[in-house]
Amino acid sequence: PDHQVRVTLYPREELGKELLPSYVETHQFSLPQSRLSSAVWTLESPGVQALLEKLRKNGKPLGEYAAIKPYYGVKTGCNEAFLVEQAMKDRLCREDPRSSEILKKYLRGQDVARWAPEWAGEWMIFARRGIDIDRYPVVKAHLEQHRKELEPRPKEYVGNDWPGRKPGTYKWYELQDAVDYYELFEVPKLLYPDILWRGDFCMAPAGIYPNNTIYLLPSDDSWLLACLNSPAIWSYLWRTAQHAKDEALRMFGEYVITIPIAKPSESQRQTIAVAVGHVIDLTIKVQSAIAAVIDLLQIEYEVEKPGLSLGDFASLDCDDFVIEVRNRRSKEGKALSPTGLKALRNLFEAEAPPIREKRAQILVREREIAAAVHTAYGLTPADLELLRETAPPRMPPGW
Repeated sequence: PDHQVRVTLYPREELGKELLPSYVETHQFSLPQSRLSSAVWTLESPGVQALLEKLRKNGKPLGEYAAIKPYYGVKTGCNEAFLVEQAMKDRLCREDPRSSEILKKYLRGQDVARWAPEWAGEWMIFARRGIDIDRYPVVKAHLEQHRKELEPRPKEYVGNDWPGRKPGTYKWYELQDAVDYYELFEVPKLLYPDILWRGDFCMAPAGIYPNNTIYLLPSDDSWLLACLNSPAIWSYLWRTAQHAKDEALRMFGEYVITIPIAKPSESQRQTIAVAVGHVIDLTIKVQSAIAAVIDLLQIEYEVEKPGLSLGDFASLDCDDFVIEVRNRRSKEGKALSPTGLKALRNLFEAEAPPIREKRAQILVREREIAAAVHTAYGLTPADLELLRETAPPRMPPGW
């Protein structure tokens, strides 16, 4: 019971930099052997373990705090048929205005971003179970083109060459999986990807329909969003969630409902509601400004794919922006004229500074939000210092 074992956390990036014995000697810590029971082991230093315990003690499991559970987004079974771009959506609605009743904004996992999602302009034909498809003849005609791929495989069918979807009781024109909770898509909700790379929890507006790589929490609670996006909870997730490829985290529903959420005072709740609302508003404005510039670059400057650099062009300087645009232009296009180059520089000088200013405002608000959340968890200056010293990769900004 009193025996201590030696533990060393050995990051893979340290491999080959130092001999293992000397690294162990420098970085080891003691852990009571009694903690290595039949329960899950937590091989963290005593200080970090105490910090995790404080978060649990001063918070309620999410499922109890909000009396909610996560829901999956929509799995169509055939994206080629049910997903349409803006031009097709406009055509379907133009030919039959009633088509708009079942065309919904569609969100992919990569569209989930911190605080607010970045909708990519994709729409889904939400043909849920029991739909009267004959009310929507233009949509039905569109789906008819994919009927071979949409037909559910009969249960008695033997073989692997069936061209359609998996067996089920759904009709050929219906979504593959029943979505009995579809009304939750029509109200504001919290979203997060099932494979989480960083603290990207967001508030989605009414009418956004996520796909099946996204979890939905039926809540518009700004405080809950603030906690989930906080540095303390990212540190907690890193140490308690299941890790996947490239150190992403698997956010299974049964795990998420156990995340400890601190209970705020009424004044904290009100203050954070304002701060989170401001961050969401600024985030949407930044996203819109970047999207408008990307659209212009694609139309006016023949940029084929913006890539990561132009997708965050405000972080470049003017010369690098021009170089990146040149590199991304169609190889068949004409070289930029002096007038075109000047217009490109003017575009950058007009659009980049306002984006940077908004990001600076977001950072100020992030600091306020993190401080309030950490106070609610009862974290002391010593706890925060330990949180910094033991910070996992990709910690949220602003603290």
